[in-house]
Amino acid sequence: MIEIHFLGGCAEVGKMGMLIDTGTEKFLWEFGFNVQTKEGPIEPSINLDAMFVSHAHMDHSGLLPKIYSMGYNGPTYCAPATADIMEILHRDSIKIQVREGEPLDFTKRDLKRFENSIMFLRPGETEEFTQSTVSFFNAGHIPGGVMMLLESQDKRILFTGDTKLIDTQLMEAGDTDFSNIDVLISESTYSYMNHPDRKMLEDSLKRIVNETVHGGGICLIPAFAVGRTQEILMVLADLDVPIWVDGMGRKVTDAILKHPESTKDHKKLKLAFSKARKILRQGDRDKALERPGVIITTAGMLNGGPVVYYISRLFEREDCALVMTGFQVPGTAGRNLLDTGEFVNEEQELSVKPKMKMEFLDFSAHTDKSHLIDFYKKVKPKKIIVMHGENTEEFAAELREMGFDAEAPANGDKIEIV
Repeated sequence: MIEIHFLGGCAEVGKMGMLIDTGTEKFLWEFGFNVQTKEGPIEPSINLDAMFVSHAHMDHSGLLPKIYSMGYNGPTYCAPATADIMEILHRDSIKIQVREGEPLDFTKRDLKRFENSIMFLRPGETEEFTQSTVSFFNAGHIPGGVMMLLESQDKRILFTGDTKLIDTQLMEAGDTDFSNIDVLISESTYSYMNHPDRKMLEDSLKRIVNETVHGGGICLIPAFAVGRTQEILMVLADLDVPIWVDGMGRKVTDAILKHPESTKDHKKLKLAFSKARKILRQGDRDKALERPGVIITTAGMLNGGPVVYYISRLFEREDCALVMTGFQVPGTAGRNLLDTGEFVNEEQELSVKPKMKMEFLDFSAHTDKSHLIDFYKKVKPKKIIVMHGENTEEFAAELREMGFDAEAPANGDKIEIV
């Protein structure tokens, strides 16, 4: 019998965590926090044989170093690109907590112990344990992102992690060639909708950029540092416009470029990034504002970072554009701007109604409803467990109507696989 204990990430997007007990080994899959509330999963026992993380996003990896502060001293398995991206994100997390006067989730010493314990496992590779094996496959989500397959006691349990099942400029589509899957643990972030055609989105972004820049304005593109910044650079690579990159996206792109295998077209990303102008200090930001061009900058949800400065300088200019390319979580400055037309940043006492053209383009790195269902039909798992979504119960019910054995656990639930 295998027992899966769901520590977090059920009926929500955030704070992922699962403890898998094979009877011989105990594995922790993911241990992140909710990026809005900072809440973490249920804490597991440290009596673990190994930890695994599918990708670097903080809702999956953000609290892994905390397990080392609790006394764990074993390995953590991830892809090489994931390790380098996590190093950037975890150090930034400590910096933010110190700046805001919050208690630290873990110390730099804990972080170092975590980083020294990382063992690389690449897509297509398998790690053997006493009774079980764990294999990694491409997830298509962000560089370094993997699906994880546990084989134990004649059972095959596949976890999608976060996945994108179509090609993008940055990533090849996630793997779908699986068979004899007993349990499929699936993300379901967009189980309630389908995304627009990717090519149409790319064409729309290029059109907005061209119209704005050739009309004398600046196109401001807030973008997530991991994945989105790199994809936008590649989408705009063939345009004859000045492009500036600001914020954490610079460091993350440098990290990704160290791992050519982690992206679909390493050469194209390298060329696009080399052509972009890097903003390293405040004076560079002022230079970027002097003439028409594109500024790709953090933060993707407008809660802080350089984007606040740019909006404060550009909000009255009708010839400029603000293009949001990712989901804006309720409660964020980006979501408030979309809902009310007002941009508010309390830290800098800024409250304005931008006259800039505002656009939202759904460049999601998650797969959507129709592609999830196509995936399930192809894989034909004996059981589907849906999590990492806010509509999991409704989605599981819909899957059952289609003939699948599906359920949506709650945080704290345990499921036995026999």
